[in-house]
Amino acid sequence: MKSIISIAFLLQVIINTVNLVTAQFPAEPVFRCRDTGNYTSSSEYYTNFKSALNAVGDMDKYSGGTFSSSEGEKETGYAIGLCSGVSSKWGGNCHDCIYQLTISLVVKCPNQKEGVMWGSNCMISYSDRKIIGVLDDWVWIFLPDKQGTLVNKPDQFNKALYDLMKRLQGGAARGTDKKSAFGSTVYLPEKKPVYGTMQCTADLSKELCTKCLQSIMLSHHPCCSGRKSARMFSPNCFFSYSTEDYSTWNSKWKL
Repeated sequence: MKSIISIAFLLQVIINTVNLVTAQFPAEPVFRCRDTGNYTSSSEYYTNFKSALNAVGDMDKYSGGTFSSSEGEKETGYAIGLCSGVSSKWGGNCHDCIYQLTISLVVKCPNQKEGVMWGSNCMISYSDRKIIGVLDDWVWIFLPDKQGTLVNKPDQFNKALYDLMKRLQGGAARGTDKKSAFGSTVYLPEKKPVYGTMQCTADLSKELCTKCLQSIMLSHHPCCSGRKSARMFSPNCFFSYSTEDYSTWNSKWKL
């Protein structure tokens, strides 16, 4: 029996899409600071969240997993780092990516209590509220490749891509320590491959990972219909795809 997405869920996706950002593939990491409160360098929270970020940044094993830390009993600081499940396959250095983002995010969000940053192979986020094991979808970033031309017969392309997304969503949601999936499909009538990868932070349950990725799937058409490549991010999940060989296309995102 096919699942029915509730009206409430669709409305939430529409609300989230208000935060949609359309841009070319960035040369720099993409970040967002949340204006829900500020801290001072003398506050206990500053010490705690810096310790949490440093704990994630100092992890010495990155192979497509999620790394989280919480520091302090009062004014607790939380941090999550995500390493792309496909980065190591094509030579991406996720350790360096995570380390750079832990430094850059504090500079970009100099006194906000919440922030998130996405790099070529990784993501880092921090907050003064519990973000580990919860769906933290306060911001969405959608990045279609405007420099690429649109495909011929976009309806057929979108259908092939949607079928791929459905397959990847199931694979990612079923994961445990690595909630990631990579695959490809053939776009007819051109008979060319389309490569894609989906991933959630591993602290999410199967249900929450599915919900996060469903939001991406529902938002693809208004964002990126017919585009040959695109990336879509939230603090908990992401989807990227391209008609190019993944190793070539991913090099555009090197930090």
